[in-house]
Amino acid sequence: MTDRISIIKQMYLSLTDKERLDFLSYLKDSKEDNNELKSFNSIKELILKHNHTNLNDRPSCPHCRSLIMVKNGHKDGNQRYKCKDCHKTFAITNNTILFSTKKSITVWQKFCECLLNKFSLRKCALICKINLHTAFNWRHKILDALQNMQSEVKLNGVIQSDETYFPLSFKGHHKHFILPRSSRKRGHSSTVRGLSKELVCVPCTVNLNGLSVGVISNLGKPNVFNLEKALNHKFESGSILVTDSFKAYQKIAFENDLTHIRIHKGKHSNGSFNIQTVNSYHTGLKRMIEHNFRGVATKYLMTFPHI
Repeated sequence: MTDRISIIKQMYLSLTDKERLDFLSYLKDSKEDNNELKSFNSIKELILKHNHTNLNDRPSCPHCRSLIMVKNGHKDGNQRYKCKDCHKTFAITNNTILFSTKKSITVWQKFCECLLNKFSLRKCALICKINLHTAFNWRHKILDALQNMQSEVKLNGVIQSDETYFPLSFKGHHKHFILPRSSRKRGHSSTVRGLSKELVCVPCTVNLNGLSVGVISNLGKPNVFNLEKALNHKFESGSILVTDSFKAYQKIAFENDLTHIRIHKGKHSNGSFNIQTVNSYHTGLKRMIEHNFRGVATKYLMTFPHI
């Protein structure tokens, strides 16, 4: 420890006067931020601080976005409000993953760590000491929130786009449901060869800065309309779109004012451009869905954020 302090002192002495002032100012700001974070002792203060610069400010109504409201008592230790425009009541946790939760923020943090480590639901429930059904609902609450965040992503720079496919899955359907195809064991391939209606198409788009967009578009091979619905308005004008030879991307590039680079069939690159980043993204996505989560029903696949 003494050696480390000695090295830090030497580095500090080597700085100019201006650099020393900037460094001391940075340490002061960091300390204030940490003290401010520690001063929060409730979830409501954290959420309110995130949305407002002053804790005395009140949140906007989640139903009509009005700012005209009055306090309306407390429930479970949380302040409730009543909107004077739509006359509905709400708390600051409305429309958040913490809405109607009965567990502390510590349990939620632990569950998020389990989710990042891609643990199974049973393992998550065991570690967090919650019910398996609660773990299932929490996972989808978090994934829905991430999906909503993804819908606001705008890609720029060099962007790679390609499609990947998942077998159509009816996992979890047991009662009062007629399977539209013959059943098969998990992990087996579809009964029809090629890009049939038994495969779910997921167009994925990533840029070299790590931002990504991936949504379900259709069953089987996509057409221009499917790609327009999934990808339009996801790009910043003037960016470069790199794709394979699928012609539908030409219209996507034209409508979004993009420079289109096509990788011709049988080739792996076009000059210095390739689509290896998005292909690697496909591999990671499939590993998460098929290996870590043991497959998910198609109705839930659309809620998974592809990041």
